[in-house]
Amino acid sequence: MKNILIGITYASIFGLTFMFTKVGISYAQPISILAFRFSFAFFGVLILYLLKIIKVRMRKIFNKNMLYLILMQPILGFSFEIVGIQYVKSFEAGIFVATIPIIVAVVSNLFLNEKPNFRQIIYIFLGFFGVIYIQYMNYSGELSFSIFGSALIFVSVFCAAMFNIFSRKVSKLMYPSEITFLMMLVGFVFFMSWYLISLLLSNNINDFFLPFKNINSTLAILYLGFIASILGFFLVNHNLKHFPAHVSSIFANIATIVSILAGVIFLGEKIYLHHIIGSIMIMIGVYGVVSNNKNRNTAQ
Repeated sequence: MKNILIGITYASIFGLTFMFTKVGISYAQPISILAFRFSFAFFGVLILYLLKIIKVRMRKIFNKNMLYLILMQPILGFSFEIVGIQYVKSFEAGIFVATIPIIVAVVSNLFLNEKPNFRQIIYIFLGFFGVIYIQYMNYSGELSFSIFGSALIFVSVFCAAMFNIFSRKVSKLMYPSEITFLMMLVGFVFFMSWYLISLLLSNNINDFFLPFKNINSTLAILYLGFIASILGFFLVNHNLKHFPAHVSSIFANIATIVSILAGVIFLGEKIYLHHIIGSIMIMIGVYGVVSNNKNRNTAQ
C-alpha cells in the first residue's frame, strides 16, 4: 500500500509539471527553464547530502547501467523533448507519453525478464486508451502530425521508458537517493552548459537571469527543480526498487488525471464527460495492473 501511495504521489507531481512548464516557457526559453530546473535540483540534493539527510556512496554511483540510465534520463530524454515539443501539439505529445507503459512492458520482458501477465496487458491497454480518449476529445483542431516533431517526441518517450528499465537494474545495487543525486548532477552540468553556450553564441549573456524577472516563472522553476526533479524522481526510483518496471510505469497515466484537475482548479477550465470516462478507464487500468501484480506475488 505504501508503494501504491508513492506511485500516486509522483504521478500527481509529474501531472503538474506540464502546467508549470507551460508557465515557465511563456516568459523564457525552454532551455533556460530546463537549465535552472536542474541547477536548483542539484544544489538541493547536494545540500541534503552535506547535511547527511540522504546517503550517497560516491564509489558506487558510477557503473555501466548507471551511465546508460543518465544517458536516457535526463540527457537524451529531456533533450529530444525540449526540441520536439516546439514542433508538436499537446495532443500529439499526450499520445506518445501514453505509450510509455506499453513500451516498458515490452522492453522489461527483454531486458529484465519481467513479463506482465495477460490480465495486466489488458489493463495496460485500457489505461492507454483512457489517455488517448481524453487527449482526442480535448483536441478541437485539425488532426495534423509533424513527422519531425513526432519522431523527436517518440525518441524522448522511448528514452523515458528505458530509464525505467535501467533504474530497475541499478536499484538492486544502489539507493534511490544515489540514483537521483547523479541524475541531478548530470542534468545540471549538461543543460546549464547548453544554456550558456546558446547565450554566448547569440551574444545574449545579459539575459542569463531572464527567467527570474517574473514571479510566475520563478515559482515554476522552483516547483520543477525542488518538487518535480528531486522529490518526483526520488519517488520513481524508490518504486522501481520495489515494483517491476511495467507496474511502476503504469502510474504515469494518473498524471493525465492530475493535469485535468489542475486545469480546473488553477486555470478555471471546465471538466467534461469525456474527462470522467477517460479517468475511470485510467484508474481501472492502474488498479488492474497493480492488483494483479499483488495477486501473482501472493500466489508465488
